[in-house]
Amino acid sequence: MQTWRLLDLEYSGAASNLALDEALARQVGEGKSPPTLRLWRNRKAAVIGENQSAELELQLDACKELGVDLGNLNYSICAPKPSPFSLQFQQALFRQALDCAVTCLGRLGLDSTKVPVNTVLVRGRKISGGAGAVRWGAVFFHGSILVSTDLEVLWKILRREQSRGIAGFVQSTRVPVTSAERELGREIPLDHIKEGLKNAFTETFNARLIAGPATEQETHAATTLVKEKYANEKWNLKM
Repeated sequence: MQTWRLLDLEYSGAASNLALDEALARQVGEGKSPPTLRLWRNRKAAVIGENQSAELELQLDACKELGVDLGNLNYSICAPKPSPFSLQFQQALFRQALDCAVTCLGRLGLDSTKVPVNTVLVRGRKISGGAGAVRWGAVFFHGSILVSTDLEVLWKILRREQSRGIAGFVQSTRVPVTSAERELGREIPLDHIKEGLKNAFTETFNARLIAGPATEQETHAATTLVKEKYANEKWNLKM
């Protein structure tokens, strides 16, 4: 049984949250930090993939007007890239990472289904998804569960009509969405979701979680990345 660090840490700004994720991947990849499961939320943010275009995915005017608070719980899984490395290892880790969301939802009483690529549906509506990468010597997965998402706001900020793509960018496929609270018809305490996700992780990965803080090196690297990358409008809104 492998020991993982549990990092339950979030910042008020999306730039800091995303910068910390990259800092974690770099430090884990360099062997300076242990394998890590991080739980966190963004406030007032819409997050798209690095290879996506804000113009193609979002109604930017609506984002500015509504402020965007999507009510989801994010989880990041970061492990050292093994040597030798194989595509099978990567696929297995990403599959297990998505299984964590499925197991967590099941414990809430929600019957969910995984569909390609990295999407979880409840009654045909998307409730969770994720994406991963192998970079900086680490294998990294970012997932999210829609808990109390304001679905009306979500649809207002997303571009519903898929325009012709721009070379070099990946476009999302539009599907109906839902949230855990909508499906269950009641409020769900955040701590309840977190406990469910932690238990699902330890079961799926056969791991032991030990809570720990971010290191000084990680927070310093994250601060630098905010300034150089994640708070840079030109980088965020690349068209």
